[in-house]
Amino acid sequence: MGLINELKAVSDTLQKIGQVDLYQKITPLIDDIIKIRKQNIELKEENANLKEKLKIKDSLVFKDNCYYTIDEEGKIKDGPFCSSCWDNEGKLIHHHITNHDTVLVCPVCKNYGGKSE
Repeated sequence: MGLINELKAVSDTLQKIGQVDLYQKITPLIDDIIKIRKQNIELKEENANLKEKLKIKDSLVFKDNCYYTIDEEGKIKDGPFCSSCWDNEGKLIHHHITNHDTVLVCPVCKNYGGKSE
């Protein structure tokens, strides 16, 4: 935060030497810079999250009402995941085997799908 500290030092100096008009002009600028920096950090985090979701999306295949992640060679790496949770919430939730041993169910939304192997 070098820039902000420098502006605060200039602002303090202006106040000490009685330059109230200049002091009053710099103070809101410091607040604006702080807000812009915070917004920049938030946008960078959002961008990283979106890139990660896009990467996941690109590795998903749909089969038997479920999603599976695949590796670079196209082999299933993980899954099955609930299609409803991914499509609606962007969350990869593993399906669980029901007490019927052949039917899978999402523990979150109770969506059925896939086949137990």
